[in-house]
Amino acid sequence: MTAARDESRSTVVDGVKRLSLTGISIIVVGGGVGGLMFALEAWRQGHDVKIFEKNSGLDTLGDAFGIGPTAWTTLRHFPHMKAQFEKISFDAELSLWSNDGTKLYHYGDGPWNDPGAVHPAKGVHVSWIETRPGIAGMLTSQCQRLGIPIEYGSAVIAYNETREKAVVVIDTKNNVTHAEADIVVAADGVGTKSHAHVSGHFDKATSSGYSIFRGLLPLGLIKEKLSSNVIEKFFSGQRPEFRIYTSPHDAHSVILLSKEFFSYGLTYKDSKYSEKDAKESWNATVSTDALVDKFSDLDADLLEILRLIPNNSAVDWTLRWRDPQPKWTSDGGRVVQLGDSAHSFLPTSGNGATQACEDALSLATCLRIAGKGNEAIATKVHNKLRFERVATIQKFGVTTRSYLHTLDLELVKEKPDSIRDTLDMPKWIWGHDPVQYALDNYEQAQRHVLDGAPFQNTNLPPGYTYEPWTVAGEMAKERKGGL
Repeated sequence: MTAARDESRSTVVDGVKRLSLTGISIIVVGGGVGGLMFALEAWRQGHDVKIFEKNSGLDTLGDAFGIGPTAWTTLRHFPHMKAQFEKISFDAELSLWSNDGTKLYHYGDGPWNDPGAVHPAKGVHVSWIETRPGIAGMLTSQCQRLGIPIEYGSAVIAYNETREKAVVVIDTKNNVTHAEADIVVAADGVGTKSHAHVSGHFDKATSSGYSIFRGLLPLGLIKEKLSSNVIEKFFSGQRPEFRIYTSPHDAHSVILLSKEFFSYGLTYKDSKYSEKDAKESWNATVSTDALVDKFSDLDADLLEILRLIPNNSAVDWTLRWRDPQPKWTSDGGRVVQLGDSAHSFLPTSGNGATQACEDALSLATCLRIAGKGNEAIATKVHNKLRFERVATIQKFGVTTRSYLHTLDLELVKEKPDSIRDTLDMPKWIWGHDPVQYALDNYEQAQRHVLDGAPFQNTNLPPGYTYEPWTVAGEMAKERKGGL
């Protein structure tokens, strides 16, 4: 096993100190946030990495999303990217509102920004929420400055491996080719073809019965059409706002307001939901009239903004639940899933992108610790270190959605502080350092993987021992009112 912090042969590119080369070759499938983050950290830790992305270029689709401080644990090592992050970041304050426009509770900054709080993204101010296009563009630009190859228009349609190498089959529309590396990282989302090789079956999704209208509008496209009252009410604050609107009609809305854009995520009970029509895609859209009709009980001034959404531009994303999958690595250990490929999240978790980035940092670190020739063990150790934490946070998203849809608004109005504990993200989530955790626990976890030696993860709630759960079980609890 090689030393994890051998910097004797490090080099510097674009201000980034690259650790000594490991000789490990890696193919990353998918140029989303998780795949890009892994490529950057893998490069920094001395691995040879290349990305295959099915889209023809940088994907600018998407809206706002939560991405916490654990995702930015190593951002300080990328000085130019850190500067770009600080430039594009939206320092939003969180507040809770009723659907009629009454402000119920002002939460403010994330708890990791409280005086005296310590989080792993040293020297970085992290907000509640960012824009997916902005973060993806930032990560892509850093990859390009470091010379990390990104092959666009390359869809990976099959995964395989030998004892020594992982192999992917790539469809470039013009022809079908093969590529191989020591490790393949499947970071290509819920539709990944890697399930057939990793688990032997496709990822089974369960209907949640809910969907979400989502999108992002540059304020410049609509501002001239808004009344002065609406501009003053929603866009005149000194800081961006991250608002959660509750509703008595089994729905909730997440709104991000800034002087640059308006982002929305409107979750609703979908009476027309069917597995046949379910689409988890940025290309499934809905008419503006249908969106406004579904949320007609919202604050009238907020509806004025929603009516200006260009027709058929709002994405109608069906929310499907998946049981936690303990196995992210192939039997041979040379294909490993990352992010949504391994574990999809409901938007109410506020953690899907964060956990994908934690995966990225953990996996790159495990591969460096293991060294050349031990890659297939490193992926399995990484899986052991990560699964229980991720599955616990997945469940957190299910319970948060249920809470927001069954909130006692009268109690909140009477005792507004009663909501704080629910909105508060616990420290075990935002204070975790995935790099240090891998460094501290790799050897013991490896003994567990190889020999069955005892190992207990500590990246969970204090005193908590992970208990397996299923979607069916949680839905049954919700029906009984016990979630």
